[in-house]
Amino acid sequence: MSKKEKQLKKLFATPPPKDFTWGELLTVMRGAGFVESCNGGSHYTFEHMNGYRTSMSKTHPDGILKRYQVDTAKEALSTVGIQIGEGSNE
Repeated sequence: MSKKEKQLKKLFATPPPKDFTWGELLTVMRGAGFVESCNGGSHYTFEHMNGYRTSMSKTHPDGILKRYQVDTAKEALSTVGIQIGEGSNE
């Protein structure tokens, strides 16, 4: 299992992770076809190649995502067809 696959599985774990980092988020989102942009500050927009967009603020100072950010990332990934479920061998 690749590092990206492990991070994706961690993101979709039940219960949701309490230690998912901003760096891990970037790896997962980029791996799913998202490109992030930031026009200064901590507000990022993630845009998928199919046109789907979502935004999120980078967490400070520790870089650990809050629960709502984990949920937002999972929703964005699910919307573009990325799913990790029980019995999945991804």
